[in-house]
Amino acid sequence: MTTKPLPLLHTRDLPTTGGELRAAMSAVNALIAGLGSSPSAAGSVRLRRILAPDHYEPAGPQETPSLEDAFSEHDTFFGVARAHGPADLFLRALLVAEIDTALDLARTASSLSPAERTTLVGSGSALLGHRHERPGSGRLVHPPEDCTAPPADEHTAQLRWKSGHRLFFAHLQAITVTCGCAVHASTAAEQAAYLDHTVMFCTSAALAMRHAADFAPELYVRSIRPTMTPPQVGSGFSGLQTRDHYYLVQSLDSLGTRLLPEVAEGTAYRKVEEALEQLYAAHVHVCRRFGGDTNASLRMEASKEDSGTTGAERAQQYAGLRLRKLGGRRPAA
Repeated sequence: MTTKPLPLLHTRDLPTTGGELRAAMSAVNALIAGLGSSPSAAGSVRLRRILAPDHYEPAGPQETPSLEDAFSEHDTFFGVARAHGPADLFLRALLVAEIDTALDLARTASSLSPAERTTLVGSGSALLGHRHERPGSGRLVHPPEDCTAPPADEHTAQLRWKSGHRLFFAHLQAITVTCGCAVHASTAAEQAAYLDHTVMFCTSAALAMRHAADFAPELYVRSIRPTMTPPQVGSGFSGLQTRDHYYLVQSLDSLGTRLLPEVAEGTAYRKVEEALEQLYAAHVHVCRRFGGDTNASLRMEASKEDSGTTGAERAQQYAGLRLRKLGGRRPAA
């Protein structure tokens, strides 16, 4: 797996309308025209080489110093470089992150089912192949049919932890993009179609969280957690420093009230609510898997908080606050 940072488009440069997204899709499809679909590792490496930008313009600070410092520390830890550029860079980074995950799955086993692995690494190419249809086939990236041994050493656990998070960030960007396209779409059919893609990326983001933590808890305690404490990073290192989630929460603010009434009151929006609940449940799952049922989070430890609340309970509280930002209209019971 490459050790180069993944150049994720800065959140402020993400496409926000269907027209911008379609232009980005056309640019990426032109880039890979004639390559075809190849499930082989060699084909994935070649596709990655085509998609990964040779050079890009680094995105300068765009937040207050304290917020930018927190975002930048988080990006650096997980191997992300923020780029300024055209909207197609968003899709290129998404596909590269999915290819890296497929290559990881070819080396080390996963507890995800075959269908879950396909969703995990295929959502980006499904978006490219199905602009206004329900997500499905047409995938460029394929998981291996059989996986080998699970991550059994500190090095492979660290690789999975960081590459899984990079894929998670790319999928968070995709949720932000598809929500924005839904809001700006002019018809109920278009809004519902983009919300279908939102559901797909919520599902794949939840799977990316589970994949990132798919190794023995003792490896986390011994190898991962110490790297997220001083002096390696600042005190209180936290998922709250995730730049892409920060912007996602803003895009979800009162989402339901910005859609056409028939969409906000229909099944498409209800599925988004349910998918977001599952996304946050995956984060709580990871917290519990690595001791959050009994221990405080790194952020809580750094603040010397003694509230009797565990890390998993605090994660659940944050999830509730974020989901309430949706502000959607629910059908009458």
